[in-house]
Amino acid sequence: MKILEKILLLVALTNLCVGADLAGEWIAEVSAKGAEQQYARVRLQVNGTSVTGDWNHMKVKGSLSGGHVSLSLLLNESPAGTLTGISTAAAITGQGQMIGGRNNGGPQDHVAWKLTRPARAPSTKPRTIDFEPTIFHGYYSASIPAVLHIFPGDTVRTRTYDQSGRDADKRTPGGNLETGPFYVEGALPGDTLSIKLIKVRLNRDSARQGTRINGRAVTPAWVAAAQYDPNFSGEWKLDREKGVAMLAHPTPRMTNFTVPILPMLGCISTAPPGEQSYRGTDLGPFGGNMDYNQMGEGVTLYLPVYHPGALLTMGDAHAAMGDAELTGSALETSVDVEFTVDVIKGFASAGPRLENAEYLMAMGVAGSVADSIQIATSQLADWLKRDYKLTDSEVALLLGAVVKFDVTELVDPQLNVVAKVPKSALKAFK
Repeated sequence: MKILEKILLLVALTNLCVGADLAGEWIAEVSAKGAEQQYARVRLQVNGTSVTGDWNHMKVKGSLSGGHVSLSLLLNESPAGTLTGISTAAAITGQGQMIGGRNNGGPQDHVAWKLTRPARAPSTKPRTIDFEPTIFHGYYSASIPAVLHIFPGDTVRTRTYDQSGRDADKRTPGGNLETGPFYVEGALPGDTLSIKLIKVRLNRDSARQGTRINGRAVTPAWVAAAQYDPNFSGEWKLDREKGVAMLAHPTPRMTNFTVPILPMLGCISTAPPGEQSYRGTDLGPFGGNMDYNQMGEGVTLYLPVYHPGALLTMGDAHAAMGDAELTGSALETSVDVEFTVDVIKGFASAGPRLENAEYLMAMGVAGSVADSIQIATSQLADWLKRDYKLTDSEVALLLGAVVKFDVTELVDPQLNVVAKVPKSALKAFK
């Protein structure tokens, strides 16, 4: 065989091997100066030296030669970027120009890019994982290292401390300590994380509640006139078998006073955007200290994802709580939790949403009740338009007839109102 023919054969064999390695699913990381890191799901097909595929909602056309890769990105058939890189066994890395980053659709930025393979689940079937937490964090931040990597469909069984830092047999400094973060493989910024609470069960027989009404919930005159007993006890006994709570040291008038036990989690969160960091008592579009007394067994919560892996945390368990947490703390206790996760790819809700067997519910986190109602109603209206294909007029009519509002949080830095619609009213649109 002539030397030229050997070279051409070698190039062809090299391209064949590289092509086999190049085809399939990838996760793209794109960095531009002055812009946040961007992520995308990429799927490539290889036919000889030709490369085609998808880069999120963009199309990919390109070529390969040996380990060298050249890609062109097209958005609605218009040029959106040109990338060149080198393929290795573990990744494809390179430089190029790309629309996005700081310019968000304007002139193209110079970028560094990298493609890596998505993590593969260790089993073909979803796993059930028992996780015993040893470290708890009193804030929400993407800087906190993940304690466990899980995959969509996996179920985790774990536990939480209460607001003051206690559980069944331990005590730590308080401040709404959170269990986690849990890194959910495959979750990317722009997705929505789905968390289903399978079990939320008390793991001790005591709870503690505040005994003064927060000033946000009453008039200044009422606050000034209130004469609280400094010796009045907010300690509760929890009868898990009967499902009721009673005061541990009741006054004569409250000897027979009991409340039904309804275990819930006050806090569930994904990591907030960028380098933002919030205290465990805070809440926002990322979730956090939402304090909704319906956040218990059977609820599925949807939270926007701002970082790879979502970085899910949870804590601040309550045995029961009235609407708005008027005394600044509910029946604070600790619980065992069992939950499963999933990822809704390519769609990010504007803030927390949830559903149970009876309702679709959207939260509005803001600085006032009026603003909270507006955000919650807008979220719920968008949800109905997207999932039930209703027009604005149809949504207006539906909500005007059946919408309900719950004031879930009045005493933390931000307020929270839930707008909800009964699922029974939505059966006509299936």
